[in-house]
Amino acid sequence: MVHQKDHTDDLVYVSPTIDASKYHFVVIDPVTWHPAAKAPKLKPEAEARMTKAFHDALVKALAHDFRVITPEECEPTCANTIRVRAAITNIRRSKWYYNALPIVAGFAAGAVGGGVPPIPPPFPGGASEELVATDATTGETLIAISTYNNGMPWNMMGQWLPYAHAKRAFRLASELMEEEFHKIKKNESTQVAFQNPS
Repeated sequence: MVHQKDHTDDLVYVSPTIDASKYHFVVIDPVTWHPAAKAPKLKPEAEARMTKAFHDALVKALAHDFRVITPEECEPTCANTIRVRAAITNIRRSKWYYNALPIVAGFAAGAVGGGVPPIPPPFPGGASEELVATDATTGETLIAISTYNNGMPWNMMGQWLPYAHAKRAFRLASELMEEEFHKIKKNESTQVAFQNPS
């Protein structure tokens, strides 16, 4: 896995022998909560909400390039199908009661003409994830991603809603996987056009 030029916080592996053009379907296994050593403990209902949010983000992103099917539809052969497995490895919720003071202080300083730079919220939240896409028939790894995303100070709603920044992290991780597949397909189309000029 290597860092990508446009995504320096992400580690990405892409199989050098991948032929993305042969894949038409994707089956997405249920997302798991696989916490790292220092990850917080989640209540079962929060775990269920977060894994569902990540699964939904994957479905939405990968549906741009593939037909999303259920595991039952994949049986028995899974031909021309990619299987995606994903895990949330860490998650932090935003804590509005800690974030409020620096945000209000920043607004107050700006209102009186103070030149004080904005104070970043101390508990912005975020999440880290691992994703792997394999050939559903052979099990060969096609793409693997390890990534994280922290809350951004300018995303105001994320400072108040407990897991808004985590959901943003899920969306960005899903879009990164879709982007990698899209780049491969685009590159393959370019190579075919170059080899068979009209």
